Amino acid sequence: MRIGFQGIRGAYSELALYRHFGRSVESVGFGSFEEVFEALADRRVDFGFVPVENTIAGTVVENYDLLLSQECRIIAEAFMKIRHTLLAPHGASIGQIRAAWSHPHALKQCREFLRQHRIEAVPKYDTAGAARMIADENRPDCAAIASELCAEIYGLDILAKDIHSNKTNTTRFLVVARHDNLPEKIVCEKTSLVFITRHYPGALVDCLKIFQKYALNLTKLESRPIPENPWEYVFYTDFDSGTDTGPARNALAELRETARFVKLLGSYPKGS
Repeated sequence: MRIGFQGIRGAYSELALYRHFGRSVESVGFGSFEEVFEALADRRVDFGFVPVENTIAGTVVENYDLLLSQECRIIAEAFMKIRHTLLAPHGASIGQIRAAWSHPHALKQCREFLRQHRIEAVPKYDTAGAARMIADENRPDCAAIASELCAEIYGLDILAKDIHSNKTNTTRFLVVARHDNLPEKIVCEKTSLVFITRHYPGALVDCLKIFQKYALNLTKLESRPIPENPWEYVFYTDFDSGTDTGPARNALAELRETARFVKLLGSYPKGS
């Protein structure tokens, strides 16, 4: 089984997918999230594994946009606590470090540590990729923010551990599949969908009242702009129920009548 993720060896996404699927799967890294979805559509991988939100940095908006635009289905979610470390070439000290390279989300999660040590944040495409670049360039004034495993993989020293602001720092990942490769048996405990309201006062309230009517607990509601239609928005929603229950089926049917557009993103087991 081939699982696509964004990044290279040692990336947090790779660690999380191994935790979810086990070590028997083959992880396949790509340079961008869009490439992961493209590889899924082209059948180069069986499933995609992408982060969608973090307790510190918030939503990974690109992946929500891709869930809307691509033809795929969410089949599972997974959570992993993220532990950031500061990695540098052998012999470097934390007092020498003037710049830290990492993915923008990792830099955001460690901004308080960087501020205290007067270290400049330098965005790179990937945490593990930043670690590899630091190892290749061997500059004593630059460090990477990445997983502890990257120190072992790329031969770097650990200058500081757990440098993120919130020690409960956790990322939520989604497993996405093609419509022709959905699991035959799946325990549906949670549902994700996206909808666009009609244009009249109270249109959003009317949509939300449907979930209240059928006693469906919303666990997420987030708006995203529609690029083609300035100042119009789509709403991403999660609720606690599979689509195989009567209340959920009735709610979806009523939402399709009330909203201008509805797309079911997936119904899947709750992650842990």
